[in-house]
Amino acid sequence: MSKGKRIFALALAALMTLMVILPTLSMLVHATNSEEPTEQRDFTAERNKIAELNDSYKELEAQQKKIDSQISNAKSEKQKQEAIKEQIDGQINTTTKQIELLSERIDLLNGNIEQKQVEMEQKQTQIDGTMELFKKRMRAMYIAGNNTSTIGLVLGAESYSQMLMRAEVVGRVAEHDRELLAKLDQDFRELNEIKSEIEEDKSAVEGDKAEMAEKKEELDDQFKLAQDKIHDFDAMEKEFMANKAELQKQMKQVQAQMQAIYDEINRESMNVPYTGGVMQWPSRSLSQITSGYGSRFGGSDFHTGIDIAGSGAYGSPVLAAATGTVKVANTAVTPGYGYGKYVIIDHGGGIQTLYAHCSALNVSVGQTVAVGQQIAQVGSTGWSTGPHIHFEVRKNGKSVNPLSYVGG
Repeated sequence: MSKGKRIFALALAALMTLMVILPTLSMLVHATNSEEPTEQRDFTAERNKIAELNDSYKELEAQQKKIDSQISNAKSEKQKQEAIKEQIDGQINTTTKQIELLSERIDLLNGNIEQKQVEMEQKQTQIDGTMELFKKRMRAMYIAGNNTSTIGLVLGAESYSQMLMRAEVVGRVAEHDRELLAKLDQDFRELNEIKSEIEEDKSAVEGDKAEMAEKKEELDDQFKLAQDKIHDFDAMEKEFMANKAELQKQMKQVQAQMQAIYDEINRESMNVPYTGGVMQWPSRSLSQITSGYGSRFGGSDFHTGIDIAGSGAYGSPVLAAATGTVKVANTAVTPGYGYGKYVIIDHGGGIQTLYAHCSALNVSVGQTVAVGQQIAQVGSTGWSTGPHIHFEVRKNGKSVNPLSYVGG
């Protein structure tokens, strides 16, 4: 080939390469400048929340083991039954809270999974776009053929300045090629990381679901045990008479505390009219009065209300006997002492109703409740020998027979 033809061939190759490279370079520069990175959500808050839930769950598990240990370590069957009676509310409340925590953790993990799946789809779309761009670049080089080599392009320059310009163009294209490959590598690593996190969260969800199923079975067993317990007046009388002096002292202390509470409520209640209307029975399912109002235990104790019990009492709804405002919602419990968990509702005119020994409360102080509204659940907290409602009515701070207000 003559010298002139060789120069012509090199020039032609250089021109073809420029025709390919310049549009590709423009495309690469445009893509690099305009591409918006995938927005990745920071899951720090969610991870911290999950850690808090895990800690709370562990604390509840420790409480549950302590309760189980107290029951297991009872030396006699009588002590075991007493331990069960005292701890059954704690068992049920702890297991219920564990189920709630597991449910919250499952919801949080599912939310994370949904968000991460969106991010995974965005990242995959981003990778697909970068891959397509790189394929176009490789296709352009292939079409141009071997004459598009860097040497051929540079040697085909007609002047030194043109040679520098072409070398710069080639260098910039090569740099963008490297950037594309580095970006693809980073994107693939991020994609795999997101996929791994999704799988971990899915595994955690399945674990929590299995544990929650176990806890629900445990709760069912605890609830059945509580339902089998019946308020035993005879057992209560025997316990009272066996510890008469101590329990009389305790009753006196409890009534003094309650009197102070009622006196405080009546500072306002005495000055407003009664708004309760006709009182209704505080339970839909329980009707048996196991201990009436007035003197009991051979005159050794005065019962300030009535005890309402029956089969399947535990956990059944306790209803507001009349419309009013919740003045006390006590959840602080000393096993074997006083009213346990209880609610006091003020109805105006110096009249209040009290609902005691509850397993759980459904209202809070200051809340207005309607007649028949559920305010608590039947339990056996405080000094009690089985699940029942201790229901009392007070007028001007003094207890009165509730049957005078709600009927037998």
